Amino acid sequence: MPLICQRRLATWASAGLVLLLCAPWILSSNKLYHQMISVLLWLPAVLFVVCRRELPTGLKSPDMVIFLLFSAWTLLVIAVAGGDLGKAKLPFYVGLTLLAITFIAQAGRGHLTSLLFWSSVAGGWGAALSWAVFYGVQEHAWSDRVIALGVWDTPIMAAHAAGALALLGLCLAPVRSSGSAMAAMLVAAIGYLLFLGFGQTRGVWVALAASLLVTAALSRSRLILAGVVVMALGMAGVWLVWPDVLLERSLSYRPTLWSGGVRLMEEHWLFGMGFNEFHIPVEELRRTFKHPHNLFLNVAMRLGVVGLLLWLALWAAIGWRALRHYRDEMGRALIALWVFSGVAFLTDGFGPWLKPSADWLLTWLPLGLSLVLAGGPAEDSARPGQRGWSNTGFM
Repeated sequence: MPLICQRRLATWASAGLVLLLCAPWILSSNKLYHQMISVLLWLPAVLFVVCRRELPTGLKSPDMVIFLLFSAWTLLVIAVAGGDLGKAKLPFYVGLTLLAITFIAQAGRGHLTSLLFWSSVAGGWGAALSWAVFYGVQEHAWSDRVIALGVWDTPIMAAHAAGALALLGLCLAPVRSSGSAMAAMLVAAIGYLLFLGFGQTRGVWVALAASLLVTAALSRSRLILAGVVVMALGMAGVWLVWPDVLLERSLSYRPTLWSGGVRLMEEHWLFGMGFNEFHIPVEELRRTFKHPHNLFLNVAMRLGVVGLLLWLALWAAIGWRALRHYRDEMGRALIALWVFSGVAFLTDGFGPWLKPSADWLLTWLPLGLSLVLAGGPAEDSARPGQRGWSNTGFM
C-alpha cells in the first residue's frame, strides 16, 4: 500500500477514535453513535488489512491470543446456554476496534498519544457543559446527581467515562504547551472535578484514588502527585461540607446483590447463564436488579468459571504489560486505567460484552493500549518527560 494511502486511512480511523471517546457527550442517539463508529473507525481498519494483507504487530501478542480464547468461549456459551444471539456480534466489534487502535499507533505512537490527550481535553469540556446545563439551564437541585448530556445519560456510566478520560489527560499531558492550550486544559480539569464531584459516584471516587496513588508511586510524576493532592482535598471537602453523600446510601445493597450473584453462579458454574435475562431480588427495596453490580461476578454468572478465568488472565496480562512499561507515558496511562477499571468494576459494570459504550473505556481501551505497547517501542516519541506539542503532530 502506498504510504500516502496508509496515512489517509490512519487519519480516517483517528477521527473514528476521537468519535468513540468524545461524541457521546453531545450525541443523543446510540444508533447514530454506533453507525458513525462503524464508518469512521472500523471501515478504515478493515481497508488497511485488506490492502496491506497483514495485521499490526501488536495483534500478534499473547494478550490478543487470550482475547481470542475469551471470544471463542463466549460464542460457545451463546451456542450452549442461549440467550440474546445478537451478542455474538460483539467480539467482532471489539476486535475491529482493537485493530483500529493498533493501526493508528503504526502511524506514530506520538500521534496516538495526542489523540488520546486531546480527546481527554474535549471530554473535560463536555463534562463542564453537562454540569452547567444540568444545574444552570435545567435548574436541578444541587443535591441531585449530575447526568451528562448525550447518550452517557446515567450517573455511573458517565462517571466511568469521565474518570477514564481524566486519567488519560493527566498521564499524557505534555511538559510544554502554549497559553491557549493551558487554558483549554484548565477548563477541562475544572469540568472533570465538577462533574465527578457532583456525580456522587463513590465507587468511582475510590477507584480514582487507588489509581492515582498507584500511578504516582510508580512514576513519581509531579502532575500525578498533584492529582493525588487534589483528590485528597476534594474528599476532605466532601466530608466536611457534604457528609451525607458519603454516608446516606451506605453500601447501596451491594452485599445483597453480590450474594445473589454468587448463588446464580453456583447454579450455572460451567457454561454460565449465557445472555438470558435474570433478576436478583432485593427485598428491602421490593425490586429486582438485572446485574450484580460487579463486573467480575457478572462474567462468572454469564460465562461460567472458564469465562471468568479467561477474563482474569486477560486482565492480568494487561496489568503485566503496563508494569513492564511504567517508565513510558503510554505505560503510565495504561497503569492508571487498569487500576481504575479494576477497582471501579468491583462495585459496578454490566459486563464486557456491550455495544460501544462508556464502559468500553474501562474494558477494551486498556486492552487496546496494551496491544499498542506490545507492538514495540515508540520510535517517534521523545525521551520520557521531554515531550512537548512539537512531538505530537500538533505543531
